[in-house]
Amino acid sequence: MRYSLVRVADPSDRQLYHAIRRSSLWEERGRTGYDDARPEELFPNHHSLLLKLDEAGIGTTRLDDLGNGTGIVRLVAITAPIRRNGHGRVLDARVANYARALGLCRLFVSAAADAEGFYSSTGWVRLTRAAPALLGQAEGFVPMTKSIAG
Repeated sequence: MRYSLVRVADPSDRQLYHAIRRSSLWEERGRTGYDDARPEELFPNHHSLLLKLDEAGIGTTRLDDLGNGTGIVRLVAITAPIRRNGHGRVLDARVANYARALGLCRLFVSAAADAEGFYSSTGWVRLTRAAPALLGQAEGFVPMTKSIAG
């Protein structure tokens, strides 16, 4: 098995990126109204990332570089048929490496409450101080942070 994490640029990768997010984070949760044309998806400091396994897209996230050595990991998703097989751990590690290459040393995530165990097992901790305003606050989500300093 060969993994790669790519910044979405190719139109077919962008289509797959949105399809995974729409299915995993909206439709499976009974939500509607996913918008793949949101302008923030194209901001230069927002990195839309696609995890591939043997060239097939299996997971997504977006890494927002806040410009101060920190970043926010958003909307993490692994396709349903292959969840709970370690791919999320691979995505987490690859995103941390990608963020380090950008010069980031701390990441934040607003984790769904039912995913807190996963995040805790990969080195994330509940935030005990103020979260960056851009992280946002929503009911049912847990603000978490992770140091990725080399």
